[in-house]
Amino acid sequence: MPERPSPPPARYLFFGAGAVGSFLGARLAQAGSEVTLVGRQPHVEAVTRDGVRMVVAGKVSSQSVLAARPSIAEAGGPFDYVFLTVKGYDTIDALEQLQPVLQPGTIIGSFQNGVGNEEAIVAALPDQPLLAGSLTVPVSLDEPGTIKLHSRRGGVALAPVSPEVNVGPLVRKLDAAGFKARRYPDFRAMKWSKLLFNLLGNAQSAILDLPPTHIFADTELFRYERAAFREAVMVMDRMRISVVPLPGLPTPLLRWVMNLPTVLAQMLLEPRLGGARGSKMPSLWWDLSRGKSNTEAAFLNGAVVDAGRRYDLPTPINAVLWAILEKCTKLPAEWERYRHQPDRLKALLRTAVRL
Repeated sequence: MPERPSPPPARYLFFGAGAVGSFLGARLAQAGSEVTLVGRQPHVEAVTRDGVRMVVAGKVSSQSVLAARPSIAEAGGPFDYVFLTVKGYDTIDALEQLQPVLQPGTIIGSFQNGVGNEEAIVAALPDQPLLAGSLTVPVSLDEPGTIKLHSRRGGVALAPVSPEVNVGPLVRKLDAAGFKARRYPDFRAMKWSKLLFNLLGNAQSAILDLPPTHIFADTELFRYERAAFREAVMVMDRMRISVVPLPGLPTPLLRWVMNLPTVLAQMLLEPRLGGARGSKMPSLWWDLSRGKSNTEAAFLNGAVVDAGRRYDLPTPINAVLWAILEKCTKLPAEWERYRHQPDRLKALLRTAVRL
């Protein structure tokens, strides 16, 4: 019998391609996949001219040539996978822009921080196959076309949202592209477990305009980090969502350490958390520093608060941090009240703890 022809290789589109989308796309392209990035004009121009440059320890480790376009209208298609790497507050607008390339069977993948994005996508496009993804390698887009890797640890976590989606082929493809890829049966457990790490050194660092290492080194600020983390775990327990380990992120171990007394937890975690973050400022700080009218806080601290309200659980630290961040985006002068003013934030959080 004649051999069956091999199926054509999958085609991938990364929409809103910044650090995360460009890193994933570049690795897939190096492994022989057909990849298209859609992103901001300066980044697209740099990638078109020089490819995606990977920088590790100050040196260019690799350079990937792949297609980059400034809009969906120029992206072509069809695509087997369409991955969202936009901020959560841009999800609905992104789905509207993606309509021309979404065909029956096109799998959408949400590679977005926080929780709630998958539910929003399902509500908007109930018939579109959907998977959830989390990149656990810390990366940043330091300049157009250039991705900086802050650590070699981590990998990619994947879970089906739609029951008909088989993430196995994508796990194997990402493995071939050099990632430690792992599949999970419950996307909520995967995304909430990633949220626990996204909370660390994020909100307080952004509000104070200080690096996460400063937050972890200050005993009182660390106490509030620990409290916000434990509020999130309490909510997960009430919702019966498991804390699961992710590639490079031992989340159950972190949960155990955070249940220790504050000083002991700080002693164990400060060198590790500070070393993992390095000089990388968190995602919420980038939103504030760029004068955005929204932040991802609604999908991080805000998601914890919303879930706490549904289950009648108090989440005072997350509530205060979320409220400050929301106010800072609406009133830029509010951020000036807290920048490099840890005593002012501490005084407010002390009040929240006593409530």
